[in-house]
Amino acid sequence: MKNDSAWLEDSTVQQWFKKIDNERTIKNYTWEFPKFLKFAKMKPCDMVQQRLDQLATNDPIKRRFFEDKYVEFKHTLENAELRKNTVKSYLRTVQSFFANNNVKLILTKNDTKVRTRDSEDIVPTQWTPSNEEIRVLYRMAQTARDRAILLTLYSGYSEVDVASMQIQRFPFYDDKGNWQLKPNEDLYHARLRSKTKILQQSVINREALEEIRIMLQSRGFPKEGYLFVSFRDKPLGVRGINDAMKEIVQRAFNGKAKEWETKHLRDAFMNALEKAKIPQKIADVMVGHKPEGAKSNYEVQQETIMTLYPDVFKFLTINGFGSQSRKLEEMDTKFTEQLKALTDLITELKGERDGLKAELTAIKEGQNTLSKKIDAFEDFKDTVERKLNIKQRVPID
Repeated sequence: MKNDSAWLEDSTVQQWFKKIDNERTIKNYTWEFPKFLKFAKMKPCDMVQQRLDQLATNDPIKRRFFEDKYVEFKHTLENAELRKNTVKSYLRTVQSFFANNNVKLILTKNDTKVRTRDSEDIVPTQWTPSNEEIRVLYRMAQTARDRAILLTLYSGYSEVDVASMQIQRFPFYDDKGNWQLKPNEDLYHARLRSKTKILQQSVINREALEEIRIMLQSRGFPKEGYLFVSFRDKPLGVRGINDAMKEIVQRAFNGKAKEWETKHLRDAFMNALEKAKIPQKIADVMVGHKPEGAKSNYEVQQETIMTLYPDVFKFLTINGFGSQSRKLEEMDTKFTEQLKALTDLITELKGERDGLKAELTAIKEGQNTLSKKIDAFEDFKDTVERKLNIKQRVPID
């Protein structure tokens, strides 16, 4: 079968995608499923019909036709030296097609197990960054946007959900567009995960919020639109987020860049939940996993999340319970206030000095006036004494 878009018009494919109801997943399936169509050399509707016929037979070989075809396809992918996760992704697509057309494949554990070349001899490595390594990544991020993305992912949200975040869904501003969130306070945030539609109740911490504030300030504090955008103001998307994080890792830990996956930031958040000894039910809710058993039947309150979160944040903070930029701003504010107080004091002292100068001038003027009066009095006294002496010399008849 040719690898074109005609298969998308097939009724079984349309039924499949209708049940998925997730644009990103459908996009991935649209790209991956043609590989199986090319391998099987069959139309999607013919696969479903043949599968129905096979399930109705008692012949075990015929009943497993598509299971065997699935295994053959798996081996083809393994021999193509694709990455293990890539092979699994193709296989999940095949399983999804049959399952959503009500002819689910009945697969054993060995059927689904993927072996790539030398996989049995290679010890798998996964780099889940420590808090100290996150701090290095933070310092190597060159923009507030990239720091905000890093810390939001480190708050337990996936790349898909971070890419879909929109400004108007957060209480950032009041009606007049003034920033409303207080410094050094965390923000409770609940959302349905884009991929699973499971409610995630977690927190965007104060350090991430501070970088978000700085980022939005540089964009003129927009009140709507995607939270994270490219430098051309286009939605950043999952690929853009992954590329941005990869660049930071290459600057910070170039030798480990091959081991990096953005989802490891979410893994690091889960490790913080473990260190803080958060109950499993709450931990599941905070990462958007469906709790198992009876625990899935009751809701977790916002107050519960916010009460437990400080214990988690102790293992997440990268600036010692406060954003570095906020600390600098607070220092600048404090310096400005101190400078104003000092200026006011100097002004007051100058006023007192000028007042003293005026009083001193008035005293000097008073002294001069008094001196003149004394001199005038002395002159008057001399005149009186002279007149008295003259009168004493005149004889009296």
